[in-house]
Amino acid sequence: MPPQHAIKRPQTHAPRWLLALPAVLGLLALLAYYFVPFINQPELGATTLPTLTASRSNNELDITTNGLILLPIASVIAIAVGLWNLATPQLGRAAALLGALCGVLMLEYYLLWWLEARSEGLLDTWLTAVSWGFWTLLLLALLLVLQTFIPRPVAAPEFQLRNLIANQESAIIIALVVLIIGIGISSPRFLATRNVIDILQGNAYIAVAAIGMSMVIITGNIDISVGSLIGVLAVVSGRLAVAGAPVLVAWLVPLLLGALFGMVLGWLVAYVRIPAIVVTLGMLSILKGGLILWTDGQRVTGMPPEFFLAQMRPLGVPMPVWFMLILTLLAALWMRYSPRGRALYAVGGNAEAARLSGLSQQRIVFNVFVIHGVFAGLASVLYASQLRVIQATPPPALELAIITAAVVGGVSILGGKGTVIGAMLAAILLNAIRSGMIFVNVSPFWIQAIQGLLILATVLIDLARRQPRRRKKRAVVRGSHAAS
Repeated sequence: MPPQHAIKRPQTHAPRWLLALPAVLGLLALLAYYFVPFINQPELGATTLPTLTASRSNNELDITTNGLILLPIASVIAIAVGLWNLATPQLGRAAALLGALCGVLMLEYYLLWWLEARSEGLLDTWLTAVSWGFWTLLLLALLLVLQTFIPRPVAAPEFQLRNLIANQESAIIIALVVLIIGIGISSPRFLATRNVIDILQGNAYIAVAAIGMSMVIITGNIDISVGSLIGVLAVVSGRLAVAGAPVLVAWLVPLLLGALFGMVLGWLVAYVRIPAIVVTLGMLSILKGGLILWTDGQRVTGMPPEFFLAQMRPLGVPMPVWFMLILTLLAALWMRYSPRGRALYAVGGNAEAARLSGLSQQRIVFNVFVIHGVFAGLASVLYASQLRVIQATPPPALELAIITAAVVGGVSILGGKGTVIGAMLAAILLNAIRSGMIFVNVSPFWIQAIQGLLILATVLIDLARRQPRRRKKRAVVRGSHAAS
């Protein structure tokens, strides 16, 4: 009898245009948003969306603007997905699904538009006034959704759907989309431009701090003093600016002090071998008490206008959002492709195996605490410059928010696993939940309880994922013993 061979699905190569399709559709949507007339108005005539949203007086027909901000955001994400797909062709259908989610976000505005037009009895008026930019963006949103049905080559195992569903980053993205759709429909003001921007930039400094925290946790350690450190460094930055120091000095000194603080933590943890939880618990008390003694409970005010880095808006995007996105991307690339970045996972996953392969656990842990201190210093500058007043105490439970962002983002509390991209997404999700609770009339004080539940649930899920691997290892050990 001839041998039976499993039939394998052919590994075909996708054409370049298919890989770039989400990027092309996203770019067209972005151009339509900025340059194609969206509505015809009695006085202003053909009006583009930037002109329509520039001031309330420009919206002569009082057309709904809740959710409009989703159009450019989803377009930019679709462009990024398409470029990522070009650089990583093995994404397969995962890129198509991410593009489809961008289309769903864009369609959210049209749903809100239709619901408000019907409730206000203005459907005929608005339909008569809309220009071809309205229909172009609607068509592009539909195409982003429909492109998922185009046949694609088999994706690499890590990007196949069954593995993506179990991925923490995928769960956060789906949760964000569901939250945006659900609360957006029940309370359209949740998707007002100002509120969406507040959601993105409100936790940006937490996302920046969570980059360093993720690295620390991946190596099998933790820092519960980071909230107090950010509070101290923010006061240092503000007082330097008030004393007349150059703004650049007021921005850079917290980064240097953060690195120095990280050196102290790293030395105590890596070389003195004191558990990180003990070291950082002691530092938490020292920093918090020292800050109150130093400031005598007095807030810092009177900083010069050029000090407020977080209030700058290059290209109309808040500076904290730029820092959050760029630093997360750079850190993710470094941790994925750099030997030193991958060494963090090796030390956190199996310290003994890492040592036998020639890696110095002490040096790696020391370095990661220094890097963590730099990120905490940068987060403190963003925190200090977002308002006109710097409080004498850090925000309550700030360290919990940072640790939650890292852990809920998929960083295993046991070490050896996780990404900074997940931490950034989790920081955004937590702020979106906090904002959404206000719009559905739920006390925002519940957010700390939700953070605790999310941490507990994430840790339990992580333990459940590790069980099959442990059983497999035990079976291999038993088999080797039986063979001997």
